[in-house]
Amino acid sequence: MRRLPTCGSRITNHLSRVLYMIPILRLVPVLLVGAMLAPSLVQAQQPAPRDTLRLDAAVQRALDDNRQARIARRETDIAENDVSLGNAGFLPTLSGQANYSQTRSNSEQVFLSGETQSTDGATSTQSGAGADLRWTVFDGLRPFATYDRLGAERDRQAAATDEQVETLVADVIEGYYDVARQQQQLEVLQEAVAISRERLRIAELRRELGSASDLEVRQVRVDLNADSTEALRQAAALTNAKNQLNRLLARPEDASTRYAVASAIEVDTSLQYASTQQTALQESPALTQAREALRVAQAEQRELRADFFPTVDLTAGLNYSQLNAESGFVQENTSTEVTYGVSLTLDLFDGLNRWRRTQNADIRTTNARLAVEDVRARLVTELTNAYERYRNRLRLVDLGRQTLKAVRANVDVALEQFEQGTITSVELREVQEQFVQAESRLLTVQFEAKQAEVELLRLSGQLLDRY
Repeated sequence: MRRLPTCGSRITNHLSRVLYMIPILRLVPVLLVGAMLAPSLVQAQQPAPRDTLRLDAAVQRALDDNRQARIARRETDIAENDVSLGNAGFLPTLSGQANYSQTRSNSEQVFLSGETQSTDGATSTQSGAGADLRWTVFDGLRPFATYDRLGAERDRQAAATDEQVETLVADVIEGYYDVARQQQQLEVLQEAVAISRERLRIAELRRELGSASDLEVRQVRVDLNADSTEALRQAAALTNAKNQLNRLLARPEDASTRYAVASAIEVDTSLQYASTQQTALQESPALTQAREALRVAQAEQRELRADFFPTVDLTAGLNYSQLNAESGFVQENTSTEVTYGVSLTLDLFDGLNRWRRTQNADIRTTNARLAVEDVRARLVTELTNAYERYRNRLRLVDLGRQTLKAVRANVDVALEQFEQGTITSVELREVQEQFVQAESRLLTVQFEAKQAEVELLRLSGQLLDRY
């Protein structure tokens, strides 16, 4: 994309050739000055060495370090942990208990025989421990429906995480190529500044030699100041774009922006609507979430239908107790008990709440089915619009390249005419501005074409596979 350096060299060469039309004796001081300034000009145009950030490295860093991506992955881990036999209700429950108590009593007893017995401060202790096991062996097949629901919720959360991660990757790719666009735009404007600076130098030399006026020099200086202003604005825009990319990559707030990115915006021109739509209907995270939400609603229906069936529980228990007393008829008592049995429970009437919950579950299932259809229709619409924008931007890229080629030809013609003296420096400036504008428009439509490509891949669920 860096075509301006070549064009700038041609402009400089042609402008220098204009000076050769001046008598040699009058040109000697000019050549001496140019010889002294040439090394400093070359050194000033050399860019400072910078590290290059690759796109794959940027995407990987975002996936590893971005806080939102890390949160989303942990939400998926939570949903995965919830899918278990115990959480679904397949396994029995076992509970244990222990107790200890102490009693101090004062008593006075009178027997039928007339004898009396009194006790002061008698202490009795009682301790015990036990364990109870309960296992629901039938409750309308609720555990199977619960397990299906937990699995559907896990898959829905996984699809939501994929969608969030793909959105992050799309933002990183767009941010990366936005930096590339701003970087190339800065190079274009810097070349424009270099050309204007060279024009000013030649105009001043020509004025000293008497072949240019003060008005021409002032006009060239105005052009140079305008180009320098645009370059400074573009440098600030490039820094802002890099800061946005640093935020997506979870870099520290004081992270450096002294790095470069790819020197060209490469756009995949091979995407086809039919294959992209087919993949989207199968892999789209948004559509997958809607389908899994329907599975959740259907599983909830089966869970609530289990309320109409009886519950059969198997129970078993083991209890141990010990009593030590200083008064009463029993001084010490130790017992061990084992209990087991089966129980059946059936709710005969609960205020018709079971019917109400079942009807609501049916409504939620119908809504979930409608949501799947709505998401599918919206996905097709968004995919169609994105593909049309993609094709449109590709055509604009081709048109922009043709325009740039024509403008470059105009530059060559204008340089020849300027050399021959048939056009002025102002007219040459107009051609130079057209070249810069054409280059800028091409950069913009290339970036928009890349955005459209990324959006197509995101909607169809292919973005993570591509990058």
